[in-house]
Amino acid sequence: MACDIVVPLCGGTCDKMLSCGFHRCHERCHRGPCIETCRIVVTKLCRCGGMKKEVPCYQDLACERKCQRMRDCGRHACKRRCCDGDCPPCGEICGKRLRCKNHKCPAPCHRGACSPCPVMFTISCACGETHFEVPCGTEKDQKPPKCRKSCGISPLCRHGSDSKPHKCHYGACPPCRLLCDEEYPCSHKCKLRCHGPRPPPNPDFTLRPKKKKPNHQSESTPGTPCPPCPELVWRPCLGQHIGAERMMVCSNRTQFSCENLCGSPLSCGNHYCTKTCHALKSQSSTSLVQHKRSESCEECHLPCEKERKPACRHSCPLPCHPGDCPPCKVLVKRSCYCGSMVHVFECIYYNNLSEKEQMAARSCGGSCHRKLPNCTHLCPKTCHPGQCPSPDKCAKKVTVRCQCQTLKKEMPCQEVQAAYHKAGSDPKDISKSHFGLGILPCNSGCKSKAQVVDQELHLRKSKDLEEKVPATEIHPPKRRKRREHLQETKKTSQLQKIAATMKWLLVIVTLMVTLVAAAYFGYKGLMWLSDWMNEVEEQQRHRRRHPRI
Repeated sequence: MACDIVVPLCGGTCDKMLSCGFHRCHERCHRGPCIETCRIVVTKLCRCGGMKKEVPCYQDLACERKCQRMRDCGRHACKRRCCDGDCPPCGEICGKRLRCKNHKCPAPCHRGACSPCPVMFTISCACGETHFEVPCGTEKDQKPPKCRKSCGISPLCRHGSDSKPHKCHYGACPPCRLLCDEEYPCSHKCKLRCHGPRPPPNPDFTLRPKKKKPNHQSESTPGTPCPPCPELVWRPCLGQHIGAERMMVCSNRTQFSCENLCGSPLSCGNHYCTKTCHALKSQSSTSLVQHKRSESCEECHLPCEKERKPACRHSCPLPCHPGDCPPCKVLVKRSCYCGSMVHVFECIYYNNLSEKEQMAARSCGGSCHRKLPNCTHLCPKTCHPGQCPSPDKCAKKVTVRCQCQTLKKEMPCQEVQAAYHKAGSDPKDISKSHFGLGILPCNSGCKSKAQVVDQELHLRKSKDLEEKVPATEIHPPKRRKRREHLQETKKTSQLQKIAATMKWLLVIVTLMVTLVAAAYFGYKGLMWLSDWMNEVEEQQRHRRRHPRI
């Protein structure tokens, strides 16, 4: 064939040996390499020989079983899946704590003891001027280097400038020896040794104490606040009573009650609190915050007992209150002097008037309408207080008659009164119907008329007596009825008294009988009880003397 012509394929089977080394290429003749992956299914065993399975020739067969053999370190298991027995060396880090007890072994996992710690530890003073290196783990057994320079750490307590200077040291600065002298909120000062904050020690190294020192309880822990104020002060009670103070520690804020009456004025301003000593609302806010259970004084529910101004007999309708009472609005009735009219005033208005104004206000302005003391006429003046003026000078006309009332005449009242005084009689004792009778003397015509009048009067009296006699027989007088009723009530009352006495006697007799019976039967019972107890004692003695075998 010519040199430039491509050689054609033969079309037969390739039959070259594949990369697996067991099988040949089953494809037709081809140019280039054969397929790398042999896909012929074969039966394979896993590496550990624990499983048998049909898989393609190119695929490796591995089971899921983990190898439990120990590796060369003797600490860790192989744990490789489908291990063929050739376990690889351990690849983990040792991690054991070295003798220094500060670091761990960084080498791979191995057998036997670990190598010593390669780290070197530098021990220096606080200022860092003097230092030396020691192997790690031995720094706690080494003494710190001594330095002659002064310590440059500034103290943190309040005595920084006054504190005593000291040399450079290893660890924490010594505590301050001065007094705290810090002022409490109560204005007292702390008298303990300084317990303020101190500079922290060197965190890189802490010296191990060779001897265990006893734990002496100091007055205060360094770096702590001041303890409560221990000063003794006089503390008043809840009610702030004089003479009820107690000596207490200043920091103790508990309040106490003196068990006396509160005695503080109530909101009304007139009465005082009758509760036992308690916290008052007028105290400071701090005490109220500390004592939330503080109770206020009681409320006054008494009626108002103040005297009103201007004074009146009416009490204040309001309950007990501070300040002045409201004006009295009670309506007051005042009759006029003659008694014919009643005026109604407000109490405050009437009491604010003067005496003259009150007299003028009470007057009705009409005539007096009061009877004069010496005659039967009314006072002609307008309504006025007190006695009527000039009662003996009554100018009214009075009809004057003779004794037989035959003659009559009009005369002034004051002349009639003078006639009575001359005759020796008092005009006050004469009734209105007989006033002026007998003042005029009788003449001759009056005597004949008087005899006729006497006969008529005698006949009238006889007729009246005849009519009254049968009436008295039918209707007995009222006094007789009262006497009979009183006699009957007396009889009934005597019977009731007798019945009551009989009842009391029966009650007394029954009580006496019951007492005698109780005493008798009680005595009998006691005697029987004593006999029974004696019998029991004799039986017990007999049993003791002759016990049963």
